[in-house]
Amino acid sequence: MNTRCLADRSVSHSGSASQTLGEVGAADPAYAVEVYEERLHAVRSGLAAVSAAVHVLSGSSAVTGPTMRHQLGSLLIDELERLQRLVSTTEPAATGDTAPVDLDEVLESVTLARRLVAQDIDWLPTGRRIHGSRDDVVELLNILLVNAARHAPGAPVRIEVEPEDSMVRVSVIDGGPGVADDVAPVLFERGAHREGSTGQGIGLAMARDLAAGLGGSLELDRATPRGARFDVTLPAADVSGAA
Repeated sequence: MNTRCLADRSVSHSGSASQTLGEVGAADPAYAVEVYEERLHAVRSGLAAVSAAVHVLSGSSAVTGPTMRHQLGSLLIDELERLQRLVSTTEPAATGDTAPVDLDEVLESVTLARRLVAQDIDWLPTGRRIHGSRDDVVELLNILLVNAARHAPGAPVRIEVEPEDSMVRVSVIDGGPGVADDVAPVLFERGAHREGSTGQGIGLAMARDLAAGLGGSLELDRATPRGARFDVTLPAADVSGAA
């Protein structure tokens, strides 16, 4: 199973940012297949958020008051612009400029999208910021939340954000059955998934690559007594963590 870091790919394929996927595929077919699969995976998650928001906005539910309509409108704009950037670049990791990222704003947007599809998520604002690409942080969190929904359907999810030296740790914790012992050692390898899973085993490999490309890491906490806990560490935008 190939788990080359996307950040490394941008070095080995340094001239590919201006190439089409077909041109890249002619030079490296295996790489092009991985890019296509990962791009499709990312586009699907974005379209799911857009579709859910449109369905809510087009309905007559009382939940779509002025505040919710504003939030959904912002979500639609953010996701459509992110998708536009995503499909306009060849390299999967090159989806946005690096800058200080407000984790509260990102988590508010990502959790709103997931709640629209009935995922139970709990988190509290912390004022923390990281340095990196907002697009990549959104995609990384989307992958972890979709993974929780797929493998722990109906189970509540908790997101915790804590400082860790010069980094910020974001933990996604679900109340599901946890990760099987035989899957855990290869969980982040491309194509790895438990028997009977409907997933392709792409998401968590992508998520680890995205975390590495952001200058951080993604790990499974094996000490969690119940459910699954994924810890993402990302570079803090400032030591104090103040917004």
